[in-house]
Order: sequence, then structure tokens, then C-alpha cells
Amino acid sequence: MRLDDYLRRLGLRARLEPTADTLRRLHAAHRETFLFENLSIQCGGAISLALIDLERKFLDDGRGGYCFEHNTLFRAALHDIGFSPATLLGRVRRGPPERWCRTHMVLSVSIDGEPWLADVGFGAAGTLEPLPLREGGRSTQSGFEYALRREDHLWVLSMRDAAAAKQDLYEFSDDPQTPWDVEVANHFTATHPESLFRRTLTIQRSRRAERLVLRGDVLERYHDGRITSAPIDRREWPRLARELFDVALPPGPYVCEESTLSLEP
Repeated sequence: MRLDDYLRRLGLRARLEPTADTLRRLHAAHRETFLFENLSIQCGGAISLALIDLERKFLDDGRGGYCFEHNTLFRAALHDIGFSPATLLGRVRRGPPERWCRTHMVLSVSIDGEPWLADVGFGAAGTLEPLPLREGGRSTQSGFEYALRREDHLWVLSMRDAAAAKQDLYEFSDDPQTPWDVEVANHFTATHPESLFRRTLTIQRSRRAERLVLRGDVLERYHDGRITSAPIDRREWPRLARELFDVALPPGPYVCEESTLSLEP
């Protein structure tokens, strides 16, 4: 991949060794540099996971994407630095359990025999830094505590806020996935009419000081372990995208607006 260009965007030097410190620095820098957003989907476009297309989108166009794009690009960078990342697929724990499916991509990175969970593509609620992939692995990041636990054959990542409210984010198993497993999951997530990414426009930015989430009719802020939310009018999307995320929204209508109209009697 275009590793020098990638590291330059992250503000890191070109020569890095495959160590735990390097993984932490890369992970945090990626999270703070690139947006989590689904504008390509909302504009009716396809999501390509070809490295050349991801490099063009992230490095040349200054865009972001969702989990499959972020973690595919991050995996390529890790590989070129000398890591051996394994691709895993997980289920986001949102909604009724019978509807959970493998629509989230994460990475397992082994360093000196110890596996680490790396995930730069879960949006604002996700980890800023990697976690040791072991039972009881914990990390407090910007006031939020993340923890890993085992449930039978699965790993579960949870997050606890400053008010001690806990939520499970996602589950995943240890079995490595093939590139075509990822392509299938990406295709479903980007194109199925009931996918959240088709039903809701979102733009999210993660920084240590504050994380911002524009999702549909709500604006959320994560700060010092606390999450606040406020309703917004969709007519404010262009202004909020420009002022909070430095993004010029393309003209609509967006897929989510068409979906809403199709559901009206």
C-alpha cells in the first residue's frame, strides 16, 4: 500500500517497528485522523474494499468510511509495517439478538505471542487504542472503560461510562475470515434495505478530548465518560457537517430519506 502517504496523513514517521507501542500509536492516530461516515452509501454508491479505492477515498479525497473500509486499510498498513493481523467478523449487539449478524470487522494482532484486539472502525463508541485480547482485558480511554469477556466461544467487548452504565458493543469469535467472507458481509451491510447504514445518515469524529456523532435526527457528544444528546432538524445536516466535521454534504435526497418516504402510507 501507499504506506508513506498513509503515515504522513497520520502525522507519523515512515520507519516503525512492529511493537505494541507502534500498534497503539497507529491505532490512536488513525482514529483521530479519519471520519466514520456512510455518505457513499447514502448517495447511492457502492462500497469498494479494493486497496486502491480505499487509498483514493481516505488519502486523496480526505474522506472516511465504515468498519470494513477502515479496518481493511488499517490491516494493509499493519501488514506493510511487519505485523501479521488476522481478520475477524463480529455481531453488533444492537436490537433483538435474533437479528444480530456478522456485519462488523475487527482485527487480531499478535505481538510477542500476545494477541491484541485492534478496531479502528466502530465509530465514536469504539476504542481509541487497542486492547489485550484476553479474558478480563480492560482499558480506560477518555473516561470510558472498555472490557473484554468470554461467553462460551465468543469474545464480548463492553463499554462503561462515568455513570457506571454498561453496554455491550459487539461479539466476535477467534476464527479468521477470508477476504470473501468480508466481501459478503460488506455487501449485505451496504445494500440490504434494513441495514442501519441505509436507513440512517451518520458522520462521526473521534478525538481524545471529545467524540461527536451526527446520526439521523440526533447529535451526540462523548466527553469525560459522559454521553449527551440533543435532537436536530435534518435541515441542519449541511451546516453541522460543515461546522463540526469539515464535510461538505453532497446534494440529496439521501437513501435514508427515500426509505422513509417508501414507508409512509
